[in-house]
Amino acid sequence: MLKSKWEVRVFLKTFEVFANWDGEKHFLTMETENPKGILTIMKYPNGKFYYHRKNELYWDIREIKVETDILTDIIWAFRLAINKSITEMPV
Repeated sequence: MLKSKWEVRVFLKTFEVFANWDGEKHFLTMETENPKGILTIMKYPNGKFYYHRKNELYWDIREIKVETDILTDIIWAFRLAINKSITEMPV
């Protein structure tokens, strides 16, 4: 459970533990409430993070590269959705 920005930074360093693998990248998909939709965070083997949003307001045409500092803020803002996604993962 993400309860502080420090925990978000640890989460990003251990992202692969919580994410799925599609043969190309690790990814974590979650449902968001505001705006209502889907947020996917991806990490490629080179360590670069990307995100993709699809919601009631807009749909990203492609994956958007994001620096860790900005991604920390994004994850903090959507921590409830991320916490839910993590707790629903099969063990």
